[in-house]
Amino acid sequence: MTHAVLLHPHFVHGGDQNNRVISAIYERLADSPVTPHRFDFSSPAETTARDEAIAQVEACGGPVVLVGYSFGGEIAARVTHPAVTGWAMIAPALVLPRFVSPASPLRPPPPPPIASDPRPKLVVTAERDAWFGADVLVPLTSGWAACTERTVTGADHFFSATTSQVADLVVEWVVSHAAAVAAG
Repeated sequence: MTHAVLLHPHFVHGGDQNNRVISAIYERLADSPVTPHRFDFSSPAETTARDEAIAQVEACGGPVVLVGYSFGGEIAARVTHPAVTGWAMIAPALVLPRFVSPASPLRPPPPPPIASDPRPKLVVTAERDAWFGADVLVPLTSGWAACTERTVTGADHFFSATTSQVADLVVEWVVSHAAAVAAG
């Protein structure tokens, strides 16, 4: 049995395990062959959040797909545990948003640990994302190994009017990936 560990957005932006996007993915996965798991990070500190995500992966006791949204996507990109069979990241916060320091130029960060990993990855962007849109993420992720990139048309970073679309896209990928892992 494959599990999916869902990692939520940052606390400051209303992120918790009941976030609208995370909840929609959780509910759809509950009716699939993939067992969903979600939890609340105890801290926005990257190291703590990564360690908590790893603990959740280990608690599953089987193959896991990490599904992260925004801050959760950034944390997922830092987890290379052997039980992880793939990553689905929704508008992952891979860079410091430009509004935090508009006077400084955008400098690409070093690639996260999963960039060269051969396991499959899905990166979903929102067409109208003010912080982590395709214009920011595609240059960072286009060289990643085994990475599929998808854009949700008309979506903003919060997927306000497109929650169902992003949830359907991610769940379809996760279920298809889990089936391939089970067959292979």
